[in-house]
Amino acid sequence: MDLQMGPAGIGFDQSAATPPPARDPGFTPRTLSTAVMDLIRLLRSLEEFLYELVGWLVFYPRMFWRVLIHPGEVALYTRRELGKDSDQRFSDAISPVLMLILSVAIAHALEMALRMSSPRLSTPVGQLLFSSEQGLLLTRSAVFCVYALGAALGTLRRQRLPVNRETLRGPFSIQAFIACPFVVALALAQAAAASPSQAGPFTAPAIGALAVAWYLWARMRAFVALNGGSALRALGSVVVSFLLTTIAVVGLFAAVIL
Repeated sequence: MDLQMGPAGIGFDQSAATPPPARDPGFTPRTLSTAVMDLIRLLRSLEEFLYELVGWLVFYPRMFWRVLIHPGEVALYTRRELGKDSDQRFSDAISPVLMLILSVAIAHALEMALRMSSPRLSTPVGQLLFSSEQGLLLTRSAVFCVYALGAALGTLRRQRLPVNRETLRGPFSIQAFIACPFVVALALAQAAAASPSQAGPFTAPAIGALAVAWYLWARMRAFVALNGGSALRALGSVVVSFLLTTIAVVGLFAAVIL
């Protein structure tokens, strides 16, 4: 290390203490191999995504129709599938939670196509939940997951089973399937309410009432298929659960938004 004389006396040579800048290794066979491997992984990920997307186009409408017409059979099918290994479940359908999310996305796409305005709230929590497309999608997904969760918890309570990840998975998956047509039907009702001059003043209430009636019927059919018993008794239990969940959802939104 060199010493220099300066105005303050003896000091260190700063240029000698500073290391030289690192040299760019440039383009080497190793960097070429890394770039090729990254490209291959990207192409494989794109291939898997496109194949999954094509599968959605086939399996979503087929599963939607099955849930719409035969909710009891879908409940039994879901219970059978959950008994298989994780990599073999729902090989001929879409997983329940993913289908529910896709249903919410379809409902949101319908709203965007009709240029419907989103709720505008001045509170910080309201802006967080409704001010962006991502927030609106997450909020709607969470709301309908709450309905599925409420029904699943009611199932476990009637069966006197503990609430844990394993016992909750089956009832929640069944209810996620059943909620999908309900989500789309409510979106149609909302679209009709946004343009009453074109759809008519009674179209939106009629679609909404039909959606709720079908949802209660579907949950009742699933309950009877899984547990047996009287359809009337099952319907009463479903109605009570639906009303309690609706009150909880409305109360929660009123507490965090207003």
